[in-house]
Amino acid sequence: MTEKGKYHTRHQAEILQYLQSTRGMHHTAAQIKDHFAGEQKNIGTATIYRQLERMVEEGSVRRYLLETGDSACYEYVGESPACSNHFHCKCEQCGRLIHLDCDELQELQEHLLSHHGFQWNTGKTVFYGVCEQCRRT
Repeated sequence: MTEKGKYHTRHQAEILQYLQSTRGMHHTAAQIKDHFAGEQKNIGTATIYRQLERMVEEGSVRRYLLETGDSACYEYVGESPACSNHFHCKCEQCGRLIHLDCDELQELQEHLLSHHGFQWNTGKTVFYGVCEQCRRT
């Protein structure tokens, strides 16, 4: 066992390594299962969810619920999970989730709060559209 009774398994290490290698991308548990099935590694769905939840609790992985009814997405965030401090753009063609730090949106957030009394949750705010890469193709 490691610090504070936490333990790490081979499956957790493999899942973490995969998420680290795809940093900046978001995956559902089903996509992770498909990835490992393609490598001839049989990791059960329950095991994947269990390991992802451990990593979320430890802070190395962040869970996103982009739309009601959708499967949760997971992303490796490493040692600095500052995802609640910026906005997100989701490409409707490729599904990529883009992290966006933008002063203009910060000003809009401040305006909504000061003039309308509405506090915007940046970590859960997602703008939908088409990313630059997909617009080029």
